[in-house]
Amino acid sequence: MSNVRSRLRSLVRSQQSDRVRAVWRVLLPVLAGFLTLQFVIMAALTLNLNRGQMMVAGFAGTTLVMTVVLGVSARYLDRRPIREYGYRLSRDWWCDLTAGTGIGALVVALTFVIARHTGSLQVTSSGLVPGAASLGWLLAFFAAFAGVAFYEEFIYRGAFVTNAVEGLVARGVTRPVATGVALLASTFAFAFVHVPGAIAAGASITLVIAKTGLLGGLFGVAYLRTGELALPMGLHLGVNYALMNVFGIGAAGVPGIPTLLTVEHTATGLWNPARGIPLLVAILGGYVLVAAWTQWREYDRTARQYNRLTYSHSDS
Repeated sequence: MSNVRSRLRSLVRSQQSDRVRAVWRVLLPVLAGFLTLQFVIMAALTLNLNRGQMMVAGFAGTTLVMTVVLGVSARYLDRRPIREYGYRLSRDWWCDLTAGTGIGALVVALTFVIARHTGSLQVTSSGLVPGAASLGWLLAFFAAFAGVAFYEEFIYRGAFVTNAVEGLVARGVTRPVATGVALLASTFAFAFVHVPGAIAAGASITLVIAKTGLLGGLFGVAYLRTGELALPMGLHLGVNYALMNVFGIGAAGVPGIPTLLTVEHTATGLWNPARGIPLLVAILGGYVLVAAWTQWREYDRTARQYNRLTYSHSDS
């Protein structure tokens, strides 16, 4: 019996560090985020809410729960300060957050231009000066998407990449290889966790995986180039908000979502502006913008990121 307990304990905890193993430190936040969002959305379905109101309620509820998960994970799973996930708040941190939001919005603006020139969408109305009620909902969506950026970047970049690199390095993998593997794994996880939503919406699973995979890679690259979550959080917020509420591309045909521009999709499949070629090409442009921004900011990737991923703990 004692041998069974010892084996079970070794599956959960590392004997060298007496910490929860890296694989569980990676997977538990992912699982917590996914299940929380599904539960909150199911709860919202019991209310008389339109799609937009359900989104705000679901994102807000998930943000509250994941804030608690962040604290629990840092203290009891990782045993590391919260700032080590990428929350070293400073003037530069806020500058990157703001720049990331702008770059994310530029990616969607480029999507809009490509879609217009390829005949993939048309503008049906413009509300560039919203009324008080619309402005209130626009602010609510901005706050909701800020929450999404906060908890998803914690899950898939801050916790996932940090712990994956730590676990792989402890097993003898070189740090550059471990970082590359962690980036790819977090990107695939980020893409596939969006599959249930694609199925529910009747969207092309292939295109959704391509879209979220490219976006996840973009956010991951931003994280690795800066060693902080500010830039990827800003990118995440900028893309989501501009896609839904500024250019209306993601809100086309969806009731209850306030938009500055109202558009209609005139192409489907590969040319769908919300998940097809116009957006995919624009995201690739986002990689160039992130590289340019971080180069201009003179980030030393080796010094900043690899030093940040130097761990005093070990896993087996």
